[in-house]
Amino acid sequence: MSSSPIILQPSLTLPERIIEVDTPGFQEKFNHSPFMFSHNLVGHPLFEIPRLVDLANNLFPKGQIFCCKNGNYPGTKWEQLPRKKQIVEAILNIHESDSFIMFKSAHVDPDYKALLDKTLIELEDLTTVPLHREITWSIATIIVSSPHSITPYHIDHDCNFLFQIHGDKDVHLFDQNDRSVLTEEEIENFYLGHISSANYREENQNKASVNHLVPGKGVHHPVLAPHWVKNRDNYSVSLSINFCLKMCDLHARIYQVNYYLRKLGMLPTPPGQSALRDRTKIFAVEMFSKRKPENHDEVLHSGIKRITAPAKLFQETVRSLKR
Repeated sequence: MSSSPIILQPSLTLPERIIEVDTPGFQEKFNHSPFMFSHNLVGHPLFEIPRLVDLANNLFPKGQIFCCKNGNYPGTKWEQLPRKKQIVEAILNIHESDSFIMFKSAHVDPDYKALLDKTLIELEDLTTVPLHREITWSIATIIVSSPHSITPYHIDHDCNFLFQIHGDKDVHLFDQNDRSVLTEEEIENFYLGHISSANYREENQNKASVNHLVPGKGVHHPVLAPHWVKNRDNYSVSLSINFCLKMCDLHARIYQVNYYLRKLGMLPTPPGQSALRDRTKIFAVEMFSKRKPENHDEVLHSGIKRITAPAKLFQETVRSLKR
């Protein structure tokens, strides 16, 4: 993989280095624990408000943009946040519109795709992990939010590198392996598609590492690390480079089977405690998973959806007969 600069247009070039190479932690902490890093994207034209308005207009017809009113408490669930329809207006008035806007697939725009690709090349070098073989899905997400905005407490399947471009914020990250913070049941529910399954508990707040991000700084989120974010006094523009890893996808299969075993009254074995049980559960779901997934949902859920579809159809039929 080459690390040479990628030319977007005659007047628009990516930095020679996006991530500073002198940041410690990449090899030792990657996908194990959070760490901060430095980058060179501050002031880049791709993150100026007029360019983001153009991107919003491009993504809106594809359903790849999410806009809502800011939350005011980390324990608020995503579905409780009122949606906003005037997305461009919210971006143009981001200083005072009390908005949270997520560009969920910025990389459908070729300029941001070039940025995603170059960042992954650099991350492969920095982590010494052969990411080009391990990544099953990658995505560039941009988050634009008003002053004092709170991103609700949640977990993600993706490995995440969060780049702060404008404004400053505090990222509260918790240990994904601490079952007093994140339970097996919450993870199982998450992998069945319940994105708000993780529950914020104030008594655990002192277990968080608080990472203060200013422009030019970023923080790495391991897979499933619970987190919530609060902006400070200015509006924020951030870039998330997210990607799925093969091993984490396999763990997701185990959690999906465990969800149904628990529903049957059993106490399922978490991943990593029995190689034989893990292989059996993975095999059961992998048999039905799409070989060439076309989106993030298919990476995670195509197998378990195909397995459970007949039962769900039967349940719906019974319900309709009872009406």
